[in-house]
Amino acid sequence: MNLYKQMCIPVVICFLSSIILMSNTANAGAWRSESTVGGKLKTHVYVPTTTPALNNKRALMVSIHGCGQTHTNFKDGANWPATADAYGMVVALPLASKEGLYGLLAGCWNFHGGMNNSRDASDVKYLINMVDALVADASLNIDANQVYITGLSSGAGQANLMACLAPDVFAGVGINAGPAPGSGGTDLSFPSISVSKGKSNCNTLAGSFKSSLYSQLYNNVHGTSDSSVSPSHATRNTEIFEAVYEDNGSDITACGSSNLPGGGDVTTYCDGIGARISKVLVNGMPHAWPAGPGSSGGGNYIDHTHINYPNYISDFFFTNNRRVSVQPSPTPDPSGSPTPTVTPTPTPTPACSNFSTFNSYHYLMGRATKTGLFFSRYYAKGSNDNLGSSLSFTTVYSYDGSSWNKGSCP
Repeated sequence: MNLYKQMCIPVVICFLSSIILMSNTANAGAWRSESTVGGKLKTHVYVPTTTPALNNKRALMVSIHGCGQTHTNFKDGANWPATADAYGMVVALPLASKEGLYGLLAGCWNFHGGMNNSRDASDVKYLINMVDALVADASLNIDANQVYITGLSSGAGQANLMACLAPDVFAGVGINAGPAPGSGGTDLSFPSISVSKGKSNCNTLAGSFKSSLYSQLYNNVHGTSDSSVSPSHATRNTEIFEAVYEDNGSDITACGSSNLPGGGDVTTYCDGIGARISKVLVNGMPHAWPAGPGSSGGGNYIDHTHINYPNYISDFFFTNNRRVSVQPSPTPDPSGSPTPTVTPTPTPTPACSNFSTFNSYHYLMGRATKTGLFFSRYYAKGSNDNLGSSLSFTTVYSYDGSSWNKGSCP
């Protein structure tokens, strides 16, 4: 019996748990009024009031729509607020500039110039400027090392482009049904860009920022029933970025597989440090953004019956971020005496990470164990701290990612 079936017995309990797990009806934050951010892009910004998950600084998730959609479709249906609250994360939903032929005709992002794109023009420039403006807004308290981007279709093509052109800006990139870096977007039925060409394209686009690729995370999510963009793009993109990231001597190989509620088959790829890339194939999902059960709204190309991608991708990024170093605050000297010039080299303090979500999701992500099938009790993996029922929203922390304790990092 697979994990999804174990979690969904009986059906009634699974359905109720999914609604509570996947959609928080009482959001702790709020959407700001739409405004132009960074000089060009009209943007919806969600600001949580919950505690940031890492270093008391907020992450920023940029999530971009596809052709035939707007940022308001994503605001209404992409299901970001509940996950943003869980991680204390700011979410930005920009509207494509509508530049370029496809932008003019269908509101697409202007990535179709392929290798002619640069950091200094059109949507690439506007997205970088938008991020810079949000990071500079002190009221948002955003950590520049916790900036991520996700996108659907045209937005995925643009996000792939941003991964390579601006790896210094984006610590993690999530691609939902889009073509490879350097693509002009005319090869949707089957990827025309080989692994070696895609690697070359990405390195060329990165230029002097190439070293930042070696601390970036990458994900592909794609519906197996997508008739607009072939699911083969998910495999090709994964292979391209595996090759790109291995350029610094890393050896990246498949290191695990798992299942997400809603039919998501996950393959994770690791280097010597840990998870670096993941690929999620969503069984039976068409060309759509997977908002998750219990969500609603947003019109076409938003799926409310399969996996909760906002929850999955945020957990993947927060758990594996290569650019965040959790540092303990220095202990002040009550005597006021000057610090000695020569001191022993201290033993490094392990980094601590904490996550706040429902216990059933802690269990899904390997942070908790459970007993029983119907009225399960959940326990922090390693410490065995009692977390309560599947519907309890709890915080757990860990220094090594394998043993977890109830509560926030000390």
